[in-house]
Amino acid sequence: MRWRVRLTVPVFVLLAMGFIGVPATLQAGQEPPSEPAVADGVALSTQIQSFAQDLERLRRFMGVSRINELDIGIRSALPRDLYFQALMLWENTDRLSFEILREHTKPPPAPPGGLELQDVLIRIRDAHQNLRQAMRQLQIADTGGAMAGNGIPATDSFTALLTLNRQLNLLLERHIAPSDVYEEITLAIGYAARLLAPYPDAIRIPAEPPFEPDKLPRDVYLRLIECLRSIVRIFDMQGLAVLTIETSRIDLDRVNPGDVYLVAAMIVSQLDFLYQRLGSAKPPPQPIYPGLKFPAHSYQRAGILLAQLQQLQRHLAPGQAAQPLPEPR
Repeated sequence: MRWRVRLTVPVFVLLAMGFIGVPATLQAGQEPPSEPAVADGVALSTQIQSFAQDLERLRRFMGVSRINELDIGIRSALPRDLYFQALMLWENTDRLSFEILREHTKPPPAPPGGLELQDVLIRIRDAHQNLRQAMRQLQIADTGGAMAGNGIPATDSFTALLTLNRQLNLLLERHIAPSDVYEEITLAIGYAARLLAPYPDAIRIPAEPPFEPDKLPRDVYLRLIECLRSIVRIFDMQGLAVLTIETSRIDLDRVNPGDVYLVAAMIVSQLDFLYQRLGSAKPPPQPIYPGLKFPAHSYQRAGILLAQLQQLQRHLAPGQAAQPLPEPR
């Protein structure tokens, strides 16, 4: 977003600082959760409910509409995906805090090793602290304490975090716009181009598809879901645990730029994970603000990304050895 460059520490900058590390165990097959992991899951759901309670009080105080219910069709119980949503929650609350207090909070420290649910819990607590600072500035009474958790599974926690991020966007003075979606897709293109670098016959930046006017956020969403499905296939071929996609229940008429941005950001997080796994921790340069853009521009831009991912899928197909990435300049 335009304000991200000047006013916040964007999530993709946090990625660059190693905030989503590659865990030691990368294979899709996993052991049943241990007792500490189950306890962390219960604590996570409790913390999410406590955050949601305060966010609802702040929403009513500000006179902001409640976000419409929307299932964007993405599910994950993976700590890295939950952690990325928690980072976005921290970023959104930091932005809200700046709009109310005119000051930013210090970026959270990077986890020391492979991500666990405990790391997700810590980031949500950091975001909750930002939220409560804003509430205190507005003199909203702190009822204190967390709500009793009901032990909802981590997949539901992922959906809950998505919903919290969608609601926070409505509380911000500057909402996510199509230009922000375009910028995030541009970042994903940068990742995909570097992932294609080891393959001499690959077209790292394909030609833009023809511009098609009159596109809506729903059209961009559907094209980005195509991109995400391609990433899922790549992860499956690499034997990596990955999120799931089920879009049969989404009401496309309710999709707005903020929802599209969440999908674009998830694509960036998946590509960042793959990028690190293949041997590079230095991300592509931060894209610059592209100026005024409309959904049709993002739709066209996503066409480039889809062409890149389809190439990458062919190069990483079974029987094709993944090539190490060249060191970025």
